[in-house]
Amino acid sequence: MTRRLQVVLPSFNEEIALSRLFPQFEELAARLKDQLSLLVVDDGSSDDTARVAEEWEGKVPVGLVRFPRNRGYGAALETGVTESARELACSDLIATMDADDTHPPRYLANMVKALDEEGLEVVIASRYAPGAREEGVSWDRRLLSRGASFFYQWAFHLPHVRDYSCGYRLFKAGLIQDALRGGIGGLGLDTGFHATGQLLLRLREQTSRIGEVPFELHYERKPTPSKMRKLQTVLGTLKYLREVRRTVAKLPK
Repeated sequence: MTRRLQVVLPSFNEEIALSRLFPQFEELAARLKDQLSLLVVDDGSSDDTARVAEEWEGKVPVGLVRFPRNRGYGAALETGVTESARELACSDLIATMDADDTHPPRYLANMVKALDEEGLEVVIASRYAPGAREEGVSWDRRLLSRGASFFYQWAFHLPHVRDYSCGYRLFKAGLIQDALRGGIGGLGLDTGFHATGQLLLRLREQTSRIGEVPFELHYERKPTPSKMRKLQTVLGTLKYLREVRRTVAKLPK
């Protein structure tokens, strides 16, 4: 039976970016042995994000979940991941990535290869692994992301991971299924952008087989202004990381 790979795309006013992304997924599907599909979570967009997803007629199926109002990146991420986990088999794969065309879909092929050949269960597309690059990123965003990476390393201490806050990831659906069985009504992600770190902790609670592949972040391709509130994200991340150390200390190495 062919393994499935569903890509979760949390989206808020991304009609332009999705129109660019979907053809890239068509090209990727020809390189994968896995059956590829997409799930767009429209987080209360005021543009035609939902229409672009509904009217796409390519070979790669596109599902859509719509929020009537904006609930935040973390809510869209959790909904997409949990919806995918509930419809997939435990051996199937879930990927998450930004829907703003800054994360090239072609890297998923290398991520699947690393997962299969290196015996991993989670693969992160890393901005900081050897061979990675960042294009079009302002100095303050670089400082923010690298500072976050330092504090995440202190809290999580995963020996083969450098990039803890990038939302471009691939993991086995069974990890989320196990996390949902052990939780209370969901994954418990906050609504802000630091939900990427919270999701990584949920995955780490299920496995330590986590690795990275390098990728090129192309922030200059982003067609809309950033929705991230920097101060709110920093404060939310620091508050969250105070709690992480106690959890990680109890997890198997």
